[in-house]
Amino acid sequence: EELVALGGHGRRVGGMQEAREYVLALAREWSAKLVVRWDVEELERLGADGPLADAGTEVVLWRDLEDSREVAGRAEIGISTAEWAIAETGSLVLESGPGKGRSVTLLPPTYVAVVPVDRVLRTVPEAIGKYAGQGAAGLPANVCFHTGPSRSGDIEMSLVVGMHGPGDVHVVLVG
Repeated sequence: EELVALGGHGRRVGGMQEAREYVLALAREWSAKLVVRWDVEELERLGADGPLADAGTEVVLWRDLEDSREVAGRAEIGISTAEWAIAETGSLVLESGPGKGRSVTLLPPTYVAVVPVDRVLRTVPEAIGKYAGQGAAGLPANVCFHTGPSRSGDIEMSLVVGMHGPGDVHVVLVG
């Protein structure tokens, strides 16, 4: 509900097959030629790469390559998962690391997070508590809270959606 109030799109599906169909429909809707996604096992299980390629959409896995940001900047859709989703704010908690580039979630105009329903937390303090007490050695190098489509306002209070990040955000809760 909170994500929708912010201009995002939320969908609960029963399993990965329904999640894959949602991603494929979104790619068709946007006539996507290029999708960039995190290189993680959960998105392998999504099984969207082959059907996207069959439909004429190139799928690139994010890795530590020289052109990763350039590729993500050209992509119409970025796909990741999330460590946590927060119900009270509609936020996603994202960790970067091997195979999990931040540019995937920031540069394409449409962003999709595929998140298992068991990772939904009620509150922000609950999410912060997941990291409390880990010490510097136990924390990921980067943890970001993303809340809905990118919004920027200028001094004249003109709101622009999608200026500094994706303007179209979809969260698919699986399970």
